[in-house]
Amino acid sequence: MEVKVDDVAACKKKLSITIPREEIQAKLNERFTELEREAQVPGFRPGRAPRRLVEKRFHEAVSDEVRVKLVAESFEKAVKDQNLEVIGEPEVDADAIDMPDDGPMTFSIELEVRPQFELPDYTGIPLAVERPTVKDEDVARALERLRESHGTLEPVPEGGEAKANDIVTGDLVIQAGDIMVVDRPNIRMPVAAIAIEGIRLENLPELLTGAKVGDTRAAKITIPAGAEREEVRGREAEVRLKVRSIAQVVLPDNLTLLKEADYEDMDSLKGALRRQLESQTDAAHTRAQEEAVHNWLLEKVPFDLPADLATGHANRLLQRQVADLQYRGIPVEAIEKHLGEIQDASTERAARELKLTFILSAIAKKEKIEATDAEVDARVRYIAAQYGRREDRLREEMKAAGTLDVLRGQILEDKVVRMLISKARIETPAGEAKPDPPAEGAPPAQPSGDVQST
Repeated sequence: MEVKVDDVAACKKKLSITIPREEIQAKLNERFTELEREAQVPGFRPGRAPRRLVEKRFHEAVSDEVRVKLVAESFEKAVKDQNLEVIGEPEVDADAIDMPDDGPMTFSIELEVRPQFELPDYTGIPLAVERPTVKDEDVARALERLRESHGTLEPVPEGGEAKANDIVTGDLVIQAGDIMVVDRPNIRMPVAAIAIEGIRLENLPELLTGAKVGDTRAAKITIPAGAEREEVRGREAEVRLKVRSIAQVVLPDNLTLLKEADYEDMDSLKGALRRQLESQTDAAHTRAQEEAVHNWLLEKVPFDLPADLATGHANRLLQRQVADLQYRGIPVEAIEKHLGEIQDASTERAARELKLTFILSAIAKKEKIEATDAEVDARVRYIAAQYGRREDRLREEMKAAGTLDVLRGQILEDKVVRMLISKARIETPAGEAKPDPPAEGAPPAQPSGDVQST
């Protein structure tokens, strides 16, 4: 068998395979010999028909069978002999390959292969990521947010006026000339700056402060460039709101808050809030370190991606993003208007995710890092506990969907990144290096991407 390998594009090869006539004939003879022992030919007992009749009767079927078998076996051998790391499943149309009556059989297959690149020295990656500290004022803000979350809405007294952070219910209209941009009856809005359909209403507090039930307030605005409706961007518009009701947020006192939060005293509650904030800042610090490692690797290891793989992954991300926007209630028309921007973002994100997967996989191979079955089991248990699911049922669903392999890949990448952070050169804002090994703890947050195992 002869094999010629040509570069077609980045990470794309063309295999031209020639199978000599001797090999073809040997396969045909082998199959016809088998048929001689089992073929049923009219007028002869099984296994008694002359060879020439067997060949004549089954020539077409045997040729097709041998052709498909030769294509599969020769492709597998060519990939192995050429040390090609094939990505995905190459499309081979065996029916389009001719089996000649004489001479060799020649065919070609295009396939994508794993990108090749040199790994840099990744010991001592500089990480200038400052660890945030939780201050007393942070705890105080968290306490007030908790208090607000336990607040209750009560109607303002008759004749009362709206003030900051009250909740106003009314009929909102935003009109640009003869174009009705927004028409929302009975919409609930805080007396604060908010955005509606991409239109930021910065002057809403000024507009509503002092308003009473039955009042109609109006103001002029300029539709911003980020508005969902392209035809009104940059145009002057009028905002009108007829007030139907006003409710004020009544915050609980300390005793009520402690009872609802199930704490004995304020010191205990503040201590719990501080620990929660510290956990959040630790997680944020770890994510920032991971992002810094990712950015360093992407900068130091440039290479081209397999085009078909990148396109397929970008399309999956795009479909998921569009589905998420629809689930959140974004109108289809608005999604279609921004589809180009969403697609560009998906393409960029797909390329980043795929490049990181290839780089981290190469480091894992070099460092002999693996994701064990026990680690996969632990992560499945963790996910099941997070979502209140039965572990066995979740595992079956993930196995059927093929996401267990994705999960294993995520675990592997997490281990590689933690190893890189443990060997990194941690720098203070002034540039002074200091050791800062990462703590081993609960499984890290799941990555957002759905990179397929390659």
